[in-house]
Amino acid sequence: MREKSNILDEWLVLKAQQGDHVAFQQLVTKWHKKLLYQSFIRTNDWTQSEDIVQDVWQWLVVNLAKLKDVNKFSAWIRTIVDRRSIDWVRKHQKERVNQKEYINGVDQTDDISSAAYSDAASGFDEGAISALEKTLEELNADSKLILVLYYLESNSIESIAGILCIPKGTVKSRLFHAREKLKKLLKPKNHEKSE
Repeated sequence: MREKSNILDEWLVLKAQQGDHVAFQQLVTKWHKKLLYQSFIRTNDWTQSEDIVQDVWQWLVVNLAKLKDVNKFSAWIRTIVDRRSIDWVRKHQKERVNQKEYINGVDQTDDISSAAYSDAASGFDEGAISALEKTLEELNADSKLILVLYYLESNSIESIAGILCIPKGTVKSRLFHAREKLKKLLKPKNHEKSE
């Protein structure tokens, strides 16, 4: 059974393909923060992620009609954002080695990561969620992205394979290794708390 969210996306895409500007704006409202965070996981640069996602939305205004199967919208848009983010990283890799963006000493990941985690985190201790967010920042982009897509956004293995353009077996393998890395990173922190 398809989720209500997927059915809503399909309806909005169909309406937007027919020229309904309000439906397109609703797609933007619904997906913008998720896509921005996904891009940030790859680029580690909020400004560039905002530019990438904005460019994708502008491209989509012209190219949305090319999407023949509207139930593939989420995988399609995520794949486009991921590819453009990877392209940007490749172009700017030399400049960006070990660089993190901080403005006025405040980590900029807090704004959107908190929004991205809010739905998944409801009912949990905020200190634990904060520790998890900081631990996720220690993971590489591939591990972080696969964990976010699977656990926080509840995408299926098949859906993630479509988004990242990799086989389902590779998704399962990367998910396993990402969980193992996360366990290793969390174990010392949990041990410190119990002492």
